[in-house]
Amino acid sequence: MPPVNSLTYRGWTITPRTFQIRGSRQWTLDLVIAYRTKQRAFSGPKTFQTEQAAIRGCHAFGRRIIDGRVPYCSLEDLR
Repeated sequence: MPPVNSLTYRGWTITPRTFQIRGSRQWTLDLVIAYRTKQRAFSGPKTFQTEQAAIRGCHAFGRRIIDGRVPYCSLEDLR
């Protein structure tokens, strides 16, 4: 069973793994994208004011990666 905040998009599983940056009240853009038994971690420079906003941001970033719209973030070798 996937973690609670995971979602499936086009057969891929996007799992946020955001965390709060100590002393900043900001949440990170960190996620894992998995396909079957293979997975890859991704992160970005953007931060968010709440955990829920960061989770939504991770989902959106993950969808963009899966759609091939993020330069230098490839999933080709995981198929």
